[in-house]
Amino acid sequence: MSSKRKIDYTEIEQNIDIEEFKESVITYFSKVPDPRDPERVFYKLEDLFFIILAATLAGANSINQIAIFAQVKAKWIKTLIDIERIPTYGAFWWVLVRVKPEFLRELLKGWIRTLSSGLRDQILAIDGKCLRGTQSTNAIHEVLHLVSLFSVDTGLILAQQPVADKSNEIKAIPKVLDGIDIRGAAITIDAMGCQRAIAKQICDAGADYLLALKGNAGLIYDEVIQYFQEAAEAGYEYLDHTYFTWEDLRHGRKVRVTVRCVQDVEWLPQLEYWEKLKSLVEVVSERTERGRTSIERRYYISSSDVDAKQQASRIRGHWGIENHLHRQLDVNFMEDNSLVNTGYAAENLAVFRRLALNELGSGKGLLERRRKAAWDEEYLTQLVKNFFVKSF
Repeated sequence: MSSKRKIDYTEIEQNIDIEEFKESVITYFSKVPDPRDPERVFYKLEDLFFIILAATLAGANSINQIAIFAQVKAKWIKTLIDIERIPTYGAFWWVLVRVKPEFLRELLKGWIRTLSSGLRDQILAIDGKCLRGTQSTNAIHEVLHLVSLFSVDTGLILAQQPVADKSNEIKAIPKVLDGIDIRGAAITIDAMGCQRAIAKQICDAGADYLLALKGNAGLIYDEVIQYFQEAAEAGYEYLDHTYFTWEDLRHGRKVRVTVRCVQDVEWLPQLEYWEKLKSLVEVVSERTERGRTSIERRYYISSSDVDAKQQASRIRGHWGIENHLHRQLDVNFMEDNSLVNTGYAAENLAVFRRLALNELGSGKGLLERRRKAAWDEEYLTQLVKNFFVKSF
């Protein structure tokens, strides 16, 4: 901000902006039902949520750290929200344990709907993550397992859904996609999500799928493997296809990956069962380390007829979810170390981590940005204002 702008920014204008900001906080959290007894409420739900989000942006990774942040930043908090006294640990704990997480999940989706760019032409990866520290036989979930929809291009988490106990990701994936405008996007899912119903849901929503094939897909898996094996034995000489190769030289190893894409699928006996199936993909990874070479083959089916280079970009994007999402949550937010699993607290905290990650960005320097938010109140103010401005 220029010096001229600072001079022009009068006290009246500052007060108007602050009042509008306070109203935006109330509006954003207004759809979340308060489970507390109205006669015993000392702190408004939206105020507690605002502090939790701000604390998470500024490096808090536990309920105790959120409470400490609230005490240390009391003066800063009171400049942004109307609150007479700062909540203690018990107030944060009680709300996080009692508020049903589906309402916060909808806030995550609602925040995404405010983005003007949309999701067209983006690579969206669906993958699951188990929060190992939450394992308990006395909690709502024996261990919290979350499935996320992640934008490879922007680094944004678009939605999340817990996997029910004694279930798997197959039932959670349709719920993750529900309510998100994925028209024109490419959805990548590992082998667990290679299901006919999921493929149809993606196509019906106007997107394309790229699904990893394994034995759980049925006979189509055997057909595709045999097809590419016969092509490999002939040196791919007569295979009508496109291919793309890249190499990765890091940490004393060499990995050469070749992606082959075939759009001749009319011969496939299972073609009619897979919605808009247009191409088959083989990925051959040749890994050389310490003089030893190993080869791994993976197979995919897709509703898109793009060439091997574009499919390779989608596959690499999906593989990158481990570093760009899971690793960031574990290393920078210490998610795997969180032992909180009373009531709904584990999932609610997980939503706030993802909201904070979306605002901070998942790229390089995330830890430094969180530290800056903790030390620089002007920067933290800008972060929370940016978040709530995007929400409307």
